[in-house]
Amino acid sequence: MIPHVFAIGGALVDNVVAADGTLTLDLLGGNALYAAAGARGFVARAGFAARVPAYFPLSCSRAVLGIALDRGGVRVEPGASAAPEWFFNAADGSRRDHLHGPSSLLRTHGLPSDRLSRGQADALAAALEARAGAADGYASFRARHPVRPEDVPAAWWRARGVHLCANAVPQLIACARAARAQGLCVTLDPGFRAADLGTAELDMVLDLVDAFLPSAKELAALRPGLTHEAALAALGRGRSCSGGVKRGAQGALLRLPGDGAFRAIPALPAVARDPVGAGDAFCGAFLTGLADAAGPDEALRRAVASGACAVESSGVGRLLASLMERRQDA
Repeated sequence: MIPHVFAIGGALVDNVVAADGTLTLDLLGGNALYAAAGARGFVARAGFAARVPAYFPLSCSRAVLGIALDRGGVRVEPGASAAPEWFFNAADGSRRDHLHGPSSLLRTHGLPSDRLSRGQADALAAALEARAGAADGYASFRARHPVRPEDVPAAWWRARGVHLCANAVPQLIACARAARAQGLCVTLDPGFRAADLGTAELDMVLDLVDAFLPSAKELAALRPGLTHEAALAALGRGRSCSGGVKRGAQGALLRLPGDGAFRAIPALPAVARDPVGAGDAFCGAFLTGLADAAGPDEALRRAVASGACAVESSGVGRLLASLMERRQDA
């Protein structure tokens, strides 16, 4: 069967250190998984395409995800390994991420596996930072195994829409071209790859997508020194795509194509337990609004609802459960 929408990007295992030091290990995560989960709250079928290391817990994903997400786009790389990504959340909503290392580092440094003090968390983060670029990290795996158009099941190109997560720039452009050639609605969150987009590459992807959805941090990197409104206007000038910025607890701002009007929406009230994946869930839900031709206001409403569910839970499995419950209650 063909999913209504799907996401292309990463699928991995996350280790999360909460603001109070509580540790949650071995969570299914990754930007493509979170985006697909965010979409699934509003459509009957959503899938994700990703290349994963041999250890990736596919049996666990079947148990956790059940029939909620289509895993037909998962490509296992035999013999490849990738250490989990670690997230260190702070009380103010900020976090340290893009840190990769095995869970065994806890034992190596004599640290508990349930809860860390502030000093212990800082020591672990420093140990992980010292491993930057290590061959066993997920970042290195992702650089060696970007997701390509040919990794997507052929039938999926007949879906209504696709969300493109951070990916190596040549493959990101190739996936955008493939989607556009098939007439799909296309959204893009450049993620940490925003810094890799040169002027020519940025112009290219902006002409290939229906909506460009960076975070506030990424937008500032692309158009430094400008307000969100001015930055979105500069990126969208002369183009037919929408431009949006995810602003966390401050909600989101969207610039419409054509007249360049703005739509702002506040974040929904939520008990922020874990912000990991919230931006990706936002994007997946936003895509469903565009793919369904529901209009920008409805797309934003869906997006902030998925984002709120994401910050109130940890891991894709819990996010899906929360979204499915909301859907049944609607």
